[in-house]
Amino acid sequence: MEKKLFGKLKDGREVYSYTLQSGDCIAKIMDYGATILSLQPFGNEHIIGGYDVLESYEIDGSNQGSTIGRVANRIEDAEFVMDGAIYMLPANNNGHCLHGGVGFKRKIWDVLEYSDTTILLSCFSPDGDDGFPGDLVTRVRYTLDGSTIIIGYEAVPGSKTPIALTNHSYFNLNGFKADISNHEVMIYANNYTEVNSALIPTGNRPDVSGTPFDLRTYKRLGDLFSENFHGFDHNMILCPEIFTEFKNSRVGLVASVRNEDMIMNVYTDQPGVQFYTANFLKGKPDFRGDIQRIPHGALCIEAQTEPNSVKRGECFYDAGEVYTQTTVYEIIKR
Repeated sequence: MEKKLFGKLKDGREVYSYTLQSGDCIAKIMDYGATILSLQPFGNEHIIGGYDVLESYEIDGSNQGSTIGRVANRIEDAEFVMDGAIYMLPANNNGHCLHGGVGFKRKIWDVLEYSDTTILLSCFSPDGDDGFPGDLVTRVRYTLDGSTIIIGYEAVPGSKTPIALTNHSYFNLNGFKADISNHEVMIYANNYTEVNSALIPTGNRPDVSGTPFDLRTYKRLGDLFSENFHGFDHNMILCPEIFTEFKNSRVGLVASVRNEDMIMNVYTDQPGVQFYTANFLKGKPDFRGDIQRIPHGALCIEAQTEPNSVKRGECFYDAGEVYTQTTVYEIIKR
């Protein structure tokens, strides 16, 4: 493993990158945000979006590659009730809370252990952090196994609090040389979470049949985008009864993305994935290599719980109760 100074934050704190290598696959992890900086399978181009310099991550509003917490996705009206008390959160997205507010992406995580193929990072979130109650210790382990990256999460609260973590990497199997219109996507979901214009769940979970959300067989994204359908930013409700396990583990195959050169299989133990086709990705900073950020320039498959589930009293963990999650991105040559 190579540890390297990636840069200094505006307050002078140092941020480091760590290089993992397994065979001809290379991944780089940054301690700022426990972020996946890059992933290069088979010695090819980068297939995860990222920036050349730390300053771009400081001003980035798209959560490139970061670990998201305490609660991923949107919480309506930036508040929730727990045991009769109201907790106010940052209203950072049209009056709602998105990805926990400032969240874990702005923290420098401690590196507890690392080797050529794995790194374990930890962060402490104190009581009241972004308005959330209770102390929380979170650990994320990245393991590179050939061209497969395995993400294991563990979080333990000091007192009752909601927890729902994910990773927000932006993938482009073309190496960002073209948009994702040629990507074919399959997601094992019979239903999706309907949202309103502010992307807050309505409470309905329609059947995907006869809609662009029917991705139960491979669909080419360029054939789905239109003037009336600008792209996906929706939770897909997964069908665990048809999962194929990853190497006899408890995580199952839930989605697959492919282009002419490679396939990316996604495995998880979560009930849903937020499928996002970067509809709002644009403007500065540019990606590494001066590549412009554009709508449909990448896609995200974020394994997580359903958006706004905290408002329904879900995702709460008592003191000492351990939250775990595993998500796997497996890259295969075609």
